[in-house]
Amino acid sequence: MPAGARRAGVATCPALPTLERQLRLLRHFAAVTYPFACVPFLFLYFQDHGLDDQGYGVVIGAYYAAMFLAELPTGLLADRFGPKPMLVAGPLLLAAGFGLLLVWRTFAGFLAGEILLGLAHAVLSGPPSVLLYETLREHDASGRYLVEEARCGRNRLLGTGLSFLLGGALTRLGNDTGTAYAWAIAATCIGNLAAAAIAMGLRPEPGRPAVPLRVFAAQLAHDLAKPPVRWLLGYWVVLFALLRFPFHDYQPYLRAAAPLEPWCADPLWVGGLFALLNLVAAPLSGKVPALVALVGRRGLFWGMPLVLVASLLVMAGERHAAALGAGSRGLVWLGLAMFFVQQVPFGLHMALVQEFVNHRIGSRARTTVLSALSLGARLAYAGLNVLLFWVQDTGGMAVAFAGAAAGGLVLTCLVMWTRPKGLLRGAGELPD
Repeated sequence: MPAGARRAGVATCPALPTLERQLRLLRHFAAVTYPFACVPFLFLYFQDHGLDDQGYGVVIGAYYAAMFLAELPTGLLADRFGPKPMLVAGPLLLAAGFGLLLVWRTFAGFLAGEILLGLAHAVLSGPPSVLLYETLREHDASGRYLVEEARCGRNRLLGTGLSFLLGGALTRLGNDTGTAYAWAIAATCIGNLAAAAIAMGLRPEPGRPAVPLRVFAAQLAHDLAKPPVRWLLGYWVVLFALLRFPFHDYQPYLRAAAPLEPWCADPLWVGGLFALLNLVAAPLSGKVPALVALVGRRGLFWGMPLVLVASLLVMAGERHAAALGAGSRGLVWLGLAMFFVQQVPFGLHMALVQEFVNHRIGSRARTTVLSALSLGARLAYAGLNVLLFWVQDTGGMAVAFAGAAAGGLVLTCLVMWTRPKGLLRGAGELPD
């Protein structure tokens, strides 16, 4: 066989095995991208080391502020050096952040740890999908992207859910009091290191010239000058805040409800609850096309924040009754049911908003619009989180929930009533 043919054979024969190996590694990476065994118990861990609700609000606010500040720089780095280095660096930063929470058990340590976690999440916000798409495109298999992305998404949700169960078991069995939160944090760090090790085995994709910051800023200003984009940014900030506040308050709520429902203090039960919430939200995004056909975009855009507002009011009512001495296990379970109600808009919102951007915003604007949504929501919520947990610390949980619901209702109505005429009808692309 001629040398050129042998070289061609060496270059082309392993192509399919190389693709399948890369896809297999990406699926494995997805399963351990967010192995957050300790997340259902972090508030309790912080509380054991002196943080009150207000301090908890501050450290979570710092997490979102760090994500906001790191979003653009990490995106530029991913463009310049390719996604693989980010897939290695992200889990290592997660391990460092959780490690700081474990070894530096003061407010300053918790603040530094949450800042590292925010940076890590910014690092991981796009590169896994980019590497998957570029791998498939290189092998002329980009038509498989949706299927492979769905598989990675399934593995990610399953891995996170199982890690919640593991964290509950470690917390309950790790000591005599069922408060071995440090074991769950250590398990999370090990999962992060496993993700970094898997990422090391991935074949890198080449980097691309980074978009200059001034070019990005100019494009962002151009896109935000369009009324539909400004409207979508306002809507997204409201919805994001209504989604994230109850999520970060699940642990304080369970702690407060435990005297009425002892299961709320059982770490294994709490881990199972968080796992179930994760799995309930997973299939809902696939229902978006059918729901759009059934209800319409206007109904869904109204419905998502209003469902969250209603659920917060129910939780506020339950906490108010408990504060008056009229609480009961039945009312606690009604409040817990709201956790699952909140998974409906959580499962729908990303697919619905991305569908809006992809089908209603011109192709030249899509990347900057998505960046604007991410940046705006994180920046706004960083401050709102601090404010809401200050209200909770000074006025009580019922007041915080009721205040968030009232503010959410007013802002939802304001945003929806001021949307550009006809914006949520049909599926045509808006003019550039």
